[in-house]
Amino acid sequence: MFLHIGNSKIIFKRDLIGIFNLDSLAAQVNRSVLESASHEALYNYSGNDQVKSFIITDKKAYMSPISPLTLSRRHNSSG
Repeated sequence: MFLHIGNSKIIFKRDLIGIFNLDSLAAQVNRSVLESASHEALYNYSGNDQVKSFIITDKKAYMSPISPLTLSRRHNSSG
């Protein structure tokens, strides 16, 4: 199955590792995860909306304008 994460991006649910609130970047471990992602593996959000969450998959880290709560609900509701 797929999960729409905003800005016309869709990821496979099987690749999903975690959905995180961007405000939680204050936590050292979350900042370390994003900083350790290579530039090729980090999808930089280029939309006009404010970034609210980041999504980690087994291949990339994505920025999303959709709240983590909404993404979680989408993940759980679509099977």
